[in-house]
Amino acid sequence: MSDLRKGAGDAFDILSNDDRVEGIGELRLADGDLFELPGVSGRLERIDFGNGICLHRAELNVREDSIFDVQNALTPGWVAGSVNILGNLDFNSPDGRQHMMSPEIGLMMRVDVAGTRYFLPAGQLIRHAGVTIKLDALRQRFGHELPDALDPFLSDEQSVIEIRPLVLNSKIRSIVSAMFSAQMTGIGHKFKLEGLSTLFLAEMIDAYCLVCEDAERAPEPSVLEKTVIEDAIAKITDDLASPLAVAQLADVAGMAESRLNTLFKRETGKSCADFIRSQRMERAQELLASGEFTVKQVAAAVGFGHVSNFSRSYRDWYGESPAQALSRNSA
Repeated sequence: MSDLRKGAGDAFDILSNDDRVEGIGELRLADGDLFELPGVSGRLERIDFGNGICLHRAELNVREDSIFDVQNALTPGWVAGSVNILGNLDFNSPDGRQHMMSPEIGLMMRVDVAGTRYFLPAGQLIRHAGVTIKLDALRQRFGHELPDALDPFLSDEQSVIEIRPLVLNSKIRSIVSAMFSAQMTGIGHKFKLEGLSTLFLAEMIDAYCLVCEDAERAPEPSVLEKTVIEDAIAKITDDLASPLAVAQLADVAGMAESRLNTLFKRETGKSCADFIRSQRMERAQELLASGEFTVKQVAAAVGFGHVSNFSRSYRDWYGESPAQALSRNSA
């Protein structure tokens, strides 16, 4: 098992399984340098835009179960959105609680205290982005009228540990996917990444606050509505190859699209359209990982009549084309 321990700044001490006390090397990864360890390789990068916002990007090929011990280099008083568009990981926060991240679940978070430990399961590619903003910069952007839903993150205390899960929507995923695009190069790439980072934070905050508001005001679904939603979910998951239109599902359910979406968000955390798309993309990823099907066959199996449309949708969702995923999984 590889163990990568982060100290102050952007230096990482590499520890082996047999030596958990003294570092056997140091790696500086602030500029996204490639690194290679016995169980994991890839890039880690931190970009400070000088306006209170920092972008953290990681692309890790995890061959063996690995651990990252992270000693937080940020001074207390910040909020972050944190997302995986590929791969899963678990982590223990300094208060001992366990959390998880996946392509479906991102996090709104603030962890002032050092001592977070990340667990990376073997056999996967992890593509991760996190964007932090200092509280002063956040207040400036909101004109000091911050949403009430953000109150748990805004304490002036310097030992806050606040982590809230958030179901990711397609807009957030699309922004994060663009952060890993081949177009994020060239002289102006930091300008592009700064714009994407700001937009990402805005969408994460909007989505988080909307979930909090919906939880407060949404009426409980009736017994009939619960049955209708269960049937709709079953229809979607059992028949991804068929055309699945929100309007048609609402018509079959005998309710307005707005009510169908409200019930889907309550049940799954997603709108009906986002739920359909997430199910299709998850199934596509499973089929590509098996290496038993062509891209065209996978596209048909998840309801796409044209491979080009499927390829665009998959790239937008996971940050790589289905052909790249198939090639990587077949290697």
